[in-house]
Amino acid sequence: MFNGIKDSIKAKLYDFAYTPFMSSYVISWILFNHKYLLVYFSGSTLDNKLQYLEKCHIEFLFPLYIALIYVFIYPALALIFYYATLWYNKQSMAIKQRIEDETPVTQEQARELKHEHYKLADERDKALDKLKEKEKEHTEVLENALKPLQNEIEAYKVAANVSNTMIDSLKAEREDMIMQHDTATNTYKKTISELEQQITNLKLPAYVVANDPVILKEPIKNIPIPLASTPKEDDRTKILRFFYESNYKTKLRSNVLDAIVDTTKMARPKATIILADLIKENILLSDQYDYISITDIGNKTLLNLFDKSIEI
Repeated sequence: MFNGIKDSIKAKLYDFAYTPFMSSYVISWILFNHKYLLVYFSGSTLDNKLQYLEKCHIEFLFPLYIALIYVFIYPALALIFYYATLWYNKQSMAIKQRIEDETPVTQEQARELKHEHYKLADERDKALDKLKEKEKEHTEVLENALKPLQNEIEAYKVAANVSNTMIDSLKAEREDMIMQHDTATNTYKKTISELEQQITNLKLPAYVVANDPVILKEPIKNIPIPLASTPKEDDRTKILRFFYESNYKTKLRSNVLDAIVDTTKMARPKATIILADLIKENILLSDQYDYISITDIGNKTLLNLFDKSIEI
């Protein structure tokens, strides 16, 4: 507790002693009353000290004035002096700079400056040459890296053009096949209609069975019956006929395509697409080694299409 009170008193005395006002007042008081302090600390007797102190006059007002001047007036004067000092320094620097700017350089200094200028220009040109060489090297590296990509892009473009050409050709052939099929269908329907009309005109009894010709109850001789023209086979039917009539055995896809092209005189791209469609329809089968064989569904399809006899 006493230590805390002691520390608090010391702190207050420290703040009291070291404020600008108190420090200036104490110093001024010591200067004005130094005789009193000399008497007080002298080695004379107490009676002599008291007699002398009675004659001494202790000054309090002048130290107070000095402290007030130091606290309130001296800072303003210090600012004025500081501003004046900076202004004079600025003027001195301006005068020095103006004189240095107006003073011409000597020939020796000019030669040194010129030599330094040429040296810097040569270093700049060398740096630019190195930069151009680096840029050229980087450009070559970039071009070499991009060449394979450009070649692949060109190859893809060529392949795309070929594919588009083949697709357009196949589309045209498909449209032509559709037109031929429609024409053949219309001709077939017209022929059937004409035959039915002729039978009706002859007033002959007849029984019509699905997918079979007209069967007469009583055969009538010497009556010409016009037959419908056989529709033109499409490319798919031609390929199926090839498998039926060639007694096909399992072969590689490329060999199958060669045989189809030789037999049907069909374009190889078209034969390739139709062959792939037959595999999707499970009529044909392609194993992991790309060998083509006929499935059970394919055999039944071939028999339904081609193993029939038509009698009229």
